[in-house]
Amino acid sequence: MPAGLYKCAVCGAYTEEAVHCGEASLLLLDGATRLRISKLLSLALRHNPSVLGITLDSHGWAEIGAVLRGLEKFGLPVSEEPLRALVVADDKGRFEIAGGKIRARYGHSIDVDIEYEIDETSTTLYHGTTADNLPSIKALGILSMKRKFVHLAADVDTACVNAARRPSPIVIEVDAECLRSSGVVIYIGSRKIRLAKYVPQSCIKRVFQCL
Repeated sequence: MPAGLYKCAVCGAYTEEAVHCGEASLLLLDGATRLRISKLLSLALRHNPSVLGITLDSHGWAEIGAVLRGLEKFGLPVSEEPLRALVVADDKGRFEIAGGKIRARYGHSIDVDIEYEIDETSTTLYHGTTADNLPSIKALGILSMKRKFVHLAADVDTACVNAARRPSPIVIEVDAECLRSSGVVIYIGSRKIRLAKYVPQSCIKRVFQCL
């Protein structure tokens, strides 16, 4: 269960701390509500907009007002500020807000046109998955499956969190320089997430379990 989201009564920052700047913070979303909204946003903005009764433009953007109305139908009558707090506090940078609209930054199974910055500096990346997928990965590499890209974590901790959602979790260490040498472009999905169309077997360095 994620932590609740608060607004600092002193500096106005969005935080997971009930006390910030020495004063009690204003609760915007409790942990359970935050989780429900995050799951609905991921489903609607990445895969199935009709779940919230919204439409996405060609770049994946939806009107915030329409999203809020959709959430209300699920018994989640939130205002725009808690939604903004959820986006700002998301450590994986899954969503972004601009110009009265919201979209998922990555993870789509539907066709959207998002311009990503290219990662030219990472040397090692990580992919969290389940041991059940290892035979296929050793034979074929890491495939994007139903998504547009393979998701790669920029750090071990993020990969371990991703892997922990699955049975028999493992992490695959990927040589980013090998990807580039193989002609695979690495995109920056967010601060912690990188995207690639494919990871060939030859670019897998090792497989390990998180402690």
